[in-house]
Amino acid sequence: MAVRLFAALVPPASVLDHLETALETVRSGPAGALRWVPRENVHLTLAFYGEVPDGALPDVSASLAAVARETTGPQVALSGAGAFSGRTLWVGVGGEVAVVQRLMADATEMLQDRRDDGPSRPHVTVARAGRRARGLELAPAVRALSVYRGPSWRADELRLLSSRLGEGHAGAPRYQTLDAWPLG
Repeated sequence: MAVRLFAALVPPASVLDHLETALETVRSGPAGALRWVPRENVHLTLAFYGEVPDGALPDVSASLAAVARETTGPQVALSGAGAFSGRTLWVGVGGEVAVVQRLMADATEMLQDRRDDGPSRPHVTVARAGRRARGLELAPAVRALSVYRGPSWRADELRLLSSRLGEGHAGAPRYQTLDAWPLG
């Protein structure tokens, strides 16, 4: 048996509240047709492992525990916005971005087929263009969110999550925290 796994930082409730307020105005326009990520699924992915055999879970956990011990939690804030491939709307991450990128590299290092694509862009995905939004231009939503600046917080926990596609609200993935470690 295998499970879809990823490592992530999860913003605290106060940060999610602030983001939710900003997203409400964008959702009220044409971008309302997008598939919005449920609040409980908002996270900053550090590494996506894909399907991992159950027997490898202890090794993944041990590796991430070591990464967490060796990294002081970065001071970050959600800031700005963009789109990937004209289909995925995201909010960026500001603050100690170099520390987040190092965490991303360290959490990804355990992958055997690791690609060296240079520094990744830390972000949280907030919406995707599905069938209902086919042909919807994301530029207005990106412009509206480009000035967004959320409250700063210290990321203090690294999480290992499982992803069960289609099992969440309205067909969204259901994420479950399998393990978590304090940073630093």
